Amino acid sequence: MTLVVIMSVVAITGRLAVKASAAFEKVMIVYKIYPQDRSAFQFKGSVFIKLTRRLRAASGAGIALLVSPWLMAGNALVIQSDFGGLAMTGVAYGVSSELEIFNLNPLIPLYDIEEASNSLQYTAATWPPGTVFVSVVDPGVGTERKSVVLKTKSGHYFVSPDNGSLSGPAEKFGIEAVREIDESVNRRKGTDWSHTFHGRDVYSFTGARLAAGVITYEDVGPLQEPKVISLEKPGATLQDGIFSGTITGGTGRLGNIAFNIERHLFAEIDPVYGEPFTVVVRNKGREIWRGNLPYVRTFGDVRLGKELLFVNSSGFLSTAINQGHFASAHGIGAGRDWHVEIRRVEQ
Repeated sequence: MTLVVIMSVVAITGRLAVKASAAFEKVMIVYKIYPQDRSAFQFKGSVFIKLTRRLRAASGAGIALLVSPWLMAGNALVIQSDFGGLAMTGVAYGVSSELEIFNLNPLIPLYDIEEASNSLQYTAATWPPGTVFVSVVDPGVGTERKSVVLKTKSGHYFVSPDNGSLSGPAEKFGIEAVREIDESVNRRKGTDWSHTFHGRDVYSFTGARLAAGVITYEDVGPLQEPKVISLEKPGATLQDGIFSGTITGGTGRLGNIAFNIERHLFAEIDPVYGEPFTVVVRNKGREIWRGNLPYVRTFGDVRLGKELLFVNSSGFLSTAINQGHFASAHGIGAGRDWHVEIRRVEQ
């Protein structure tokens, strides 16, 4: 009698699993045909992972395997570093060959934690909730700084050393939770002896497991206070018609120079497209470049090879050369030692 009951339960469970898998298959057809709508199908959540585990326990691995390819569909994994991330990409594919992995290029300047923070803040704004970002700009690798996964209120995940790299996304999207990575679980086997490549052995491995649905966010490690190390960002000012700020970007492939002068601050003087502005760039107090640039809407508003002043796609005042490299042409860098003054051209 007992055997008959057990066989009946297994048979019913099997039929339910088959029906469930058919339903998931229909949904996944939509998922594959309309990739722009993928954010609507978040199957890697803990509820579905638990369901797969229970199916496996209740009715055998065969039924669970039938359903799990859909249940465990993962999110994108985005990797940025200051050294190139092919080894980290390899680790991620080792976790799951089905992962969609993207490496951010160009590379972050060496040891530039502030640029890592800015890049995460800018890039994540265009990616759907659930995306996992791995950021490895880690001059303090092997020291006491914490290895964490930040979950923002926007639903994004950021895997990184807590060294200031997470300052930007935390400020922009808000902190939902912070967990320290438990390396006894979330570290590649056989790498305990290595202390100088946590990007490969810890961050990429953990990020891939999270993106693929191998682990839930709760499996990352112990919950921490909802805060990360924040970088002090000097603010821009407007006084007597003169904008003062710092250079926050310009080392990328395009060479456009970005300032921390936000568009709303610039709008306080009611600028008019076409009018000229004097731009002065200094490094540690020494004048590096000075010029008069037209304030325009976009690059094509000036002739090829000509310089311009414009508001970039992040909403900050910037300079560029139409199809040229402003930073290289004038020997300009970025960071706290680089300052700018901008004013209307004196008539």
